[in-house]
Amino acid sequence: MSLVPFVTEFLGKNYRAPMAVALYGLDLTMCAAAFCLLRMELIRQERHDLELVEYHRGILRKNLLSLSLYLSSAPLAYVSIYASFFVFVLIPAIYFLPERKIAVPVHR
Repeated sequence: MSLVPFVTEFLGKNYRAPMAVALYGLDLTMCAAAFCLLRMELIRQERHDLELVEYHRGILRKNLLSLSLYLSSAPLAYVSIYASFFVFVLIPAIYFLPERKIAVPVHR
């Protein structure tokens, strides 16, 4: 994640260059992979609470979808940079969709 500012600046200066768009996509791919690893660790640590594991698995599926879309954005940049930009906008929009909430019992 520490490379995000550098590739963002490179993309900002060369926003029409497929290589800049591809590098941005690869950097976001690495960030998505890190979040997938973190989510898998959460699943491993919470393995005794089945409801929580199912919740984390649902989010992991969304993370894996993001990972695959970001990965596809790099070669797609050489076909159409606008398609890659669409992927970059689509993924945050996907995360704004509501998640299934965990029911928390209220103790009175």
